[in-house]
Amino acid sequence: MDEARYDVFISFKNKDKFGNQTEDSRIAAELYKAFVSAGVSAFYSNVKLLEFGSATYKRSIEQALESARVMVVLATDLEYLATEWVTYERESFHEDILSGRKKNACIIPYLVATDGPNFPRCLRGYETFLTGEADINTVVSFALAFLKGGTENQQTAQKALTTGKTLSTYRPTGGHEFRRLEIQARNTKPADMPAIRYAIEHMPPRKLKILDVGCAYGYVTADRFGDIEGATVIGVDVADKCLEYARANNSCGHIVYEHLQLEDEELENNLYEIMRRNNVDSFDIIFASLVIHHLKNPNKFLKRIRKFLAKDGFIIIRGSDDGSVIGVGDDGLIDKIIQMHLSCEGISDRKNGRKIYAQLMGSGYKNVLMMNYVKEISGLDIDERNDVFEERFAYRRNYLQALCDRNPYDIDARNNLECMDFALECLENKFSEDAFWYCEVDFVGVAQRK
Repeated sequence: MDEARYDVFISFKNKDKFGNQTEDSRIAAELYKAFVSAGVSAFYSNVKLLEFGSATYKRSIEQALESARVMVVLATDLEYLATEWVTYERESFHEDILSGRKKNACIIPYLVATDGPNFPRCLRGYETFLTGEADINTVVSFALAFLKGGTENQQTAQKALTTGKTLSTYRPTGGHEFRRLEIQARNTKPADMPAIRYAIEHMPPRKLKILDVGCAYGYVTADRFGDIEGATVIGVDVADKCLEYARANNSCGHIVYEHLQLEDEELENNLYEIMRRNNVDSFDIIFASLVIHHLKNPNKFLKRIRKFLAKDGFIIIRGSDDGSVIGVGDDGLIDKIIQMHLSCEGISDRKNGRKIYAQLMGSGYKNVLMMNYVKEISGLDIDERNDVFEERFAYRRNYLQALCDRNPYDIDARNNLECMDFALECLENKFSEDAFWYCEVDFVGVAQRK
């Protein structure tokens, strides 16, 4: 995982001796929001990382101290300046300035007073602002003037300030999905091929018409159906960027890619038009891998798509289910990561795999057969193990990142993302250990229309 970099470090006491949030914590949150609004990357300490131990929390602090050029030391009570973490942060930053390790850096004290037995000597030479006189905007303006007066500000919050439609639902163009979906296509082939062979063997020989629903970049489409002689294969997806890549890189004479919104009210009319353009009257195989758990109403989609399946054709649905995941020696990381993932808004149905049989039976299909595939990592080399990690876990941060992008002022969202990144880093290391074992199930349903 790439380390985050910051322009400003906000140092403050988070909780008082009774365990209550301090006034400083509230002011620090406002400072953080003001800096982000001004396009400056600010570090607001993530106390949630203490769940992973003080060493982890210290590492997070040190990474932020390393990159920051300005430290705001906030204290509405001078006693707070003598506490463990505030002292460590201030003295580390000050030492880096004195040693020349930090050039063009400064500390901005934002304090209740500038004297008293607990007032640190190292702060006496800096321009100081009093909490009872100077407002937050004054402090932020001073910091901005310093940053602009030094070297060019290289750590902006432009990425965090991205606006637009909500990113709380899955997008195949987000994060590292381009690479991950290629890995996923390779890793799930053993789950798909028995079902595909079963369908072909149980139909009279003919030139097959195949629909791949939710084809994304076309990795699975080309791999599973590219070698079927005489077939007509249509891959459909809602993401135009994915379709452009599929047409350029995973197409051939008998594979075409079309735009289709699966839950649009005009689904039937739009699909009929696609079929007309490609001289298809019905499909012998309708294939959907890791698609229906993203839909608002999977049963409705299965009912609507049923009419396009040939009488003796087969629908093949592959799904995933976090309830099937087993990790031995993961120190509880898998459960923590899954729970953080599930806490996001608009998350897909992570327990859909177990529902596929009932969904097919209840949506107008017969002869439903579950051909589930158990995937585990014993015997895999380190690169193959890392691919399993990338496929099953790395993408989960995308939802948390999307929440941060939608609201850069949401400190809880930022803290959750930081915790997720650390947990993923630890789990990735576990996948490289010989003694670690991981297992999951790919749920594959095969059926015919009634």
